[in-house]
Amino acid sequence: MTSSGQPEDISVRLDDIDTRLEEVGDQLDLIRTIQDANRRETRGNYQTIARLERSIRELGDIARLHQEALRVAERDRQATREVELQTDQDREILLASLLQAERDRQQAERDRQTFQEEIRRIWEYLRDRNGGTSTPN
Repeated sequence: MTSSGQPEDISVRLDDIDTRLEEVGDQLDLIRTIQDANRRETRGNYQTIARLERSIRELGDIARLHQEALRVAERDRQATREVELQTDQDREILLASLLQAERDRQQAERDRQTFQEEIRRIWEYLRDRNGGTSTPN
């Protein structure tokens, strides 16, 4: 309406409505374009999230396997330490046994010599008692 209260020219009003409808159409096109872009981005985000979830699961599996490997390695290290300790103890026992065997061998040699000397003295005693012959008459 004009300021005089007269209705505006219908063609002006229709042109104005047509212009507004074109603007609304342009805005609707822009909104559809934005919605399509949002849908694509949302789809991409879902795919990215799915990949991230798979990666997180895989990392969790890797972490569990790593922890298990660490436990196994620690058990192996502990077993190795125990074997090394037992080996050291066995080596000490063996060395002590070897030393004792050497002492026993030396003592056996001394005993053998002592017995030989004792046998010789007995033999000499018996020989001297029989008048210098080795066999009794």
